[in-house]
Amino acid sequence: MKIKDIHLKNFRSFENCLIEFEDFYTAICGKNNSGKSNIIRAVLNVLQRQGLRRNRINYSSDFPIWKAKSEEENISINVRVQLDQQADVGLIKFLKVFLQDKKDDSEDFEIKDTLLAIKIELNTKTSSTEIIVDDKTVTDKYKVGEILRRIHFAQVIVFHNSTQPNSSFRHSHHGQVDNLNEKTKELIEGKVSQINKELSKAVQKHKSELQELIGRLQEKYQVGLTFSGIDMDYERIPYEISLGEKNFELPLEDWGSGTKNRTLILSSIFNAKNITDQDDESNTITPIVIIEEPESFLHPSAQSEFGRILQDLSKELEIQVIATTHSPYLLSHHNPKSNILVKRNVFRKKIRESIIENVQDENWREPFELALGMVGPEFESLKDAFFSKENNIILLEGTIDVEYFNLLRDSRHKDKKLIFDGEFYPYGGYGFLNNPVLLKFIKERFNKLVVTIDLDAISNVKANFEKASYKKDQDYFLVGLDKPGFRCIEGLLPDFIKSKVNSENSELIYGLQSENKDERKSAKDRLKSLYLEEFKKDLKFNETYFGEFYKLVEKMNKKLNK
Repeated sequence: MKIKDIHLKNFRSFENCLIEFEDFYTAICGKNNSGKSNIIRAVLNVLQRQGLRRNRINYSSDFPIWKAKSEEENISINVRVQLDQQADVGLIKFLKVFLQDKKDDSEDFEIKDTLLAIKIELNTKTSSTEIIVDDKTVTDKYKVGEILRRIHFAQVIVFHNSTQPNSSFRHSHHGQVDNLNEKTKELIEGKVSQINKELSKAVQKHKSELQELIGRLQEKYQVGLTFSGIDMDYERIPYEISLGEKNFELPLEDWGSGTKNRTLILSSIFNAKNITDQDDESNTITPIVIIEEPESFLHPSAQSEFGRILQDLSKELEIQVIATTHSPYLLSHHNPKSNILVKRNVFRKKIRESIIENVQDENWREPFELALGMVGPEFESLKDAFFSKENNIILLEGTIDVEYFNLLRDSRHKDKKLIFDGEFYPYGGYGFLNNPVLLKFIKERFNKLVVTIDLDAISNVKANFEKASYKKDQDYFLVGLDKPGFRCIEGLLPDFIKSKVNSENSELIYGLQSENKDERKSAKDRLKSLYLEEFKKDLKFNETYFGEFYKLVEKMNKKLNK
């Protein structure tokens, strides 16, 4: 089950707004009081079981306060849900059987993806619910009620509010084993020890099952599941789930007060997957997981890791995860359209209706700028890196640098090759390197991040590297040789390559001395291209061609593969 879109009319801060959901993971962002939670409230009112709905729709309190109430002005919530023919077969079959026109018991119908729309309307006097299944409206009120009951009792929503954590896992105790006599104490401790051994085995089996659940992601993540044992509390057996990148330096278990919140969220997602994988086909349905502010109690480094985990899990398990967030690390890094930015209009200095800002094309930066508290053009050159599917990247100055580094990964270099499992991205000059806030974010956004910068540019950005806690030969590497004309990647080329190109293109050499800035840049860019072409003509993977490159590679391999 996956929400396709929601249309809100006159509901709390929304006057007339369509909210579309692109992928399995969606991040809803915006300032406080922008309307993020109102979107979640609308979904819960439509899809969550009635007994659990604490925020029922009420016309007097949910109608926009700046508008006059009248019988002609309805509150309307219309949620369209896409049902998958395999993952939601239980609900699809129910709808087909329940709504078929035939009087007999035959099941002569096709199981296919189904679009289900649920629309709730109410005004000052009346309320109504409409259901549409694949463009066919259900007119019978009894059938509408039964379909709603089926949806609500199928637990199609798994909701976790990080801002209002649940009570502790454990009940409080009024007695201790120490209060018993020695003989009874020894007997009970023996039994508890035996039970703990059996439970430990069960926990390890459950760990294996959880590891299998994450499927192909086993290459990137491993499940950790710990069992602290029971101490006379037989009703609940505590355990903690962790999911962390195998090569990540800081284990998730070490992130302090955020552990409980993270555990509950991961449990919600795994529980949703378990509901999907039931043997009983009639109950097969994929819940939607909704999380309010999953970044709560987590350090930015932990937010970054957890953001990657949530996005990878939702895609791998094909479970829709909708999160409200103020964190740039929980924004979608896979698709800019999956970041829903909510804003409030202002009329005569008074806050009015919520709107959804377009975050496509050049506006993709707005959610990140809001979350980071900064605005600047430095983002633009990083768009491809921001939405990389990889968690390990090397940022290079330009596209020509990318070509050289791709050559360095060739297996023909043998033990001198660059060992790096990730992607290269050109940042197009050092503009973004002048922003320490952005430097910090991009560093924590990825599991492994390395920036290369030409020696002739380091003096312009060194202070900002220091502010962002970037360390030389760890977070950034200098490219080139420290002598005039060699302080760039072309400075690593063998002399005979550059000499040949320079002798054949004297006009470009003169162009480098031009008083015109554009002419100098044009000549420089053209020479860089010609150096690369000449280098690749009769390329040999040995010290003669790559000697200076190998010195850089050796330093980078130590950082990237430790």
